[in-house]
Amino acid sequence: MISTVVLSGLRSEEQKRQLETRLTNMIGVAAATVDIEKQTVTLSYETPANLNTLEKEIYDAGYPVINSYKGEN
Repeated sequence: MISTVVLSGLRSEEQKRQLETRLTNMIGVAAATVDIEKQTVTLSYETPANLNTLEKEIYDAGYPVINSYKGEN
């Protein structure tokens, strides 16, 4: 499954790298691609990962989630 999450507060390449690493280390996440300019994360995942869990992980990393939807942006 592919989903896109719109977030806020992501400002640097270091933050991008840290968030991508944090998300791809989660069980079930195949890929996480952060776009600083668009303030989005595109996620490719399968069970046991789900969109709610991924949104919580993004929030816990310090980035408020603005919106999310299934599919690529």
